[in-house]
Amino acid sequence: MKLRWIYILFLVCSIFACMNGLRLQGTLKANTYFRFLSKFGFQKTDPNNGENTQGYIYGNVTTQSNITNDMLLVVVDSEYFVDFFGNRTRSPNSCNRMMNKINRIAFDAVCFPKGPEDFLRRVPCPRDKLCVDEDTPSNVIPGYQFTYRVRDTQRPRFWFLSLVSCHLDTDGIKPSCQWHDTSTDDVIVHYDIWLVNGNPELKHYNPFEHQFSFELHDVFEIHVTALVICGIILPMWLYAFFKQKHRITKILTVCFVLQISSIGCNLLYIILIAATGSGYTWLAVIGNLIDLTSECFFVLFLIFLAKGWGITTDELRGKIVLYVLWGIYTVLNIVLFIWNLTELDPVINTDKWQTYPGYLTLAFRMVIMTWFLYELRKTSQQGYHNDRLQFFQHFGAFFMVWFVYLPVLVIISSQVSALWRYKTILSISYAAKILGYIVLIHLLWPTKSVLYLINGEIPLQTWDLEITGLLDDMQETVLDHDEEEEEIFTAKPLNGHIANGHIKQQNGAALIQQESSF
Repeated sequence: MKLRWIYILFLVCSIFACMNGLRLQGTLKANTYFRFLSKFGFQKTDPNNGENTQGYIYGNVTTQSNITNDMLLVVVDSEYFVDFFGNRTRSPNSCNRMMNKINRIAFDAVCFPKGPEDFLRRVPCPRDKLCVDEDTPSNVIPGYQFTYRVRDTQRPRFWFLSLVSCHLDTDGIKPSCQWHDTSTDDVIVHYDIWLVNGNPELKHYNPFEHQFSFELHDVFEIHVTALVICGIILPMWLYAFFKQKHRITKILTVCFVLQISSIGCNLLYIILIAATGSGYTWLAVIGNLIDLTSECFFVLFLIFLAKGWGITTDELRGKIVLYVLWGIYTVLNIVLFIWNLTELDPVINTDKWQTYPGYLTLAFRMVIMTWFLYELRKTSQQGYHNDRLQFFQHFGAFFMVWFVYLPVLVIISSQVSALWRYKTILSISYAAKILGYIVLIHLLWPTKSVLYLINGEIPLQTWDLEITGLLDDMQETVLDHDEEEEEIFTAKPLNGHIANGHIKQQNGAALIQQESSF
């Protein structure tokens, strides 16, 4: 049983690594027929600096046997990949159907000498030698058997890398130039392939872009910015938290610390890829799982506040309904998380929100928002003091927007190119989450929260009154009242006529005259 779970965890991590695409390593049997290896976004090539800004795909594909050129390594953009991928099912003449559109533009020295695009490499290559299609050795990265140079001066673009058991007949004086299925051959190939943006010899020039697909460019900066802002906010909140501990503030602290931990794990994962060429994928998995946990607990925390728990009452109403609905929301998020790791098609689906679990999670988020507003309205209508009423007004107005932002963002980003979508969703999501914590920290700052947080029948501490200025006001009021009483008490034997807390001057003068005549 333990081995089974270890295998599942290894499979999840392997799939996650392939999705991000940097270095592809593995083996493939010819009878597998087709294997999609990776989708990788290459940046726009600068015409004035093409050598250092174009994309590179390079590596080795070898076998233990003496068989060579039995399979095909295909690198194409989305325009040609759709037909190629759509006809991948093994059937009679399937190789010809798969390669039908690619034949019109791909280069082959024998069959397609006028083809302008360098899409194909016959593999496995001879051991310790270049692949047969590499007719210009100077173009190959030293130490490797093949090199693709991806140049696109128009825009960034996704390119797709696949291995297929097809062989082009180029033998004889008059080759047939037909594709043949070689999946029946007993061949096992070992591949080690790199995909990078920019010249491999200058990989340290910009390590946080060179080894990443284009849709992951700027992700390092996004993580760093989020972590720095959280690092500024955290000590401020801890200062306030230790000044006034409360169960509400404890839950908020846990959510905030989890959020910082998730950002830190994802940032460390990016740094390791940039530094070593391969990251510890479990770091990214753990980081995303912590982020999911933080958001689910944060939603539960918002429902607690909407019900007035800890603010208007110590009793939590409707516990069963609360935990059932929250449990469904959490389970849907977990399903989406697992779906994203194991079942998400890297070709068709470009992000987790464009899947059925993603749609269900967003729909249920709107259900939670409706329930949140219902509970908030019910709590606000109970006629509380102005301080508590103002708290619920500000709290409800912001977090209604907080619930809505993600579905709206996903709808809008669906119209954005997949090359920009991930970083757009990530940056706006971080901004919304951090802003949510800032708003709550502002509302629960001790000088404010002491006016509406309750803790059973325990009275407010003296310090709590001092930081709000209430104690000083109360003391001044008591002192003024005592002075007035003392003044009235001294004035009454002299004269009963008092105006505004002071004895009339003329009566005082008359009294002095009477005393002197005595």
